[in-house]
Amino acid sequence: MNNQPLLEVRNLKVEIPTRKGTLIALEDVSFSLNPGEILGVVGESGAGKSMVGNSIIGLLG
Repeated sequence: MNNQPLLEVRNLKVEIPTRKGTLIALEDVSFSLNPGEILGVVGESGAGKSMVGNSIIGLLG
């Protein structure tokens, strides 16, 4: 049996450069997803749910 997580995110940070300086959009996001588990991400509009997913799959440069 494999005890390795399918996905492991540790201390994810997303910074966005703006004209007024750097905006920290996400900071210190960590979680792991093991085989057979389901992860639900919930939060208010604008909380960063989509940004977490987009950064994990490489859509944010």
